[in-house]
Amino acid sequence: MTRVLLRVLAFLLLLWQPASFARVASVAIPSLGYRGWLAGVELIVAGAIAAISVAAWWSLVTRQPHGVPLARLALILSAARSIQSLYWTMLPSDVVPGTEAIYTAVIVGFTAGWLLYLGRSRAVRALT
Repeated sequence: MTRVLLRVLAFLLLLWQPASFARVASVAIPSLGYRGWLAGVELIVAGAIAAISVAAWWSLVTRQPHGVPLARLALILSAARSIQSLYWTMLPSDVVPGTEAIYTAVIVGFTAGWLLYLGRSRAVRALT
């Protein structure tokens, strides 16, 4: 069961931030000149987090010893980026006003659950 969860986490790392980055970039790049330099910086940071998530996925799939710390980093950065984009962003956002606290609680709970799993799982300890 724990190896299945590790594969689920790897799959989420492959899809969550890269898909989010692709969606935002496809809408924001054509209007980047109007959004300002902060939007460009925000887009670059989002792309870097997506790249870290893909690197964490690959490290977990190939069972590299640095996969677990990289997965922790990717989860924390993804959560920080997701929460930041709820409250302040120069990029397109489709969050209904007033729902930010609910989304924040879900993001924090999701991330905390995976970090707890990475800290306590026997399958994860076998990788390190």
